[in-house]
Amino acid sequence: MNEHVAPQSRKLRFDLHGAFIRRVDLSNTILVDANLAGADAAHASFRGSDFQNANLDGAILRGADLSEARNLTETQLRRAVIDETTLLPDYINRSELGL
Repeated sequence: MNEHVAPQSRKLRFDLHGAFIRRVDLSNTILVDANLAGADAAHASFRGSDFQNANLDGAILRGADLSEARNLTETQLRRAVIDETTLLPDYINRSELGL
C-alpha cells in the first residue's frame, strides 16, 4: 500500500548572529525567533518587520529604521546598541530607553 504522507512543515528561522548587514533592506521580514546577536545592522531598514522573540543581544542598530516594526520590545532594544538616529516604532517609549 502506497500512502502519501504530507511533509511536516518546518519552522524556518534566520540566524544572522555576527553578520555584517549594514544598510541592508530587510523591510517586512518575518524575524520571529531570529538570532541577530552581535550583528552589525547599522543603517539597515527593518520597516514593518516582525521581531517576536528575536535575539538582539549586542546587535548594532545605530541609524536603523525600525519604524512600523511589530512585536519589538523595550527589553530587546535595551540589549541592542541603538542611538538617537535609530527610528523606532510609535509604541516604543524612547525615554524609557534613555534616548
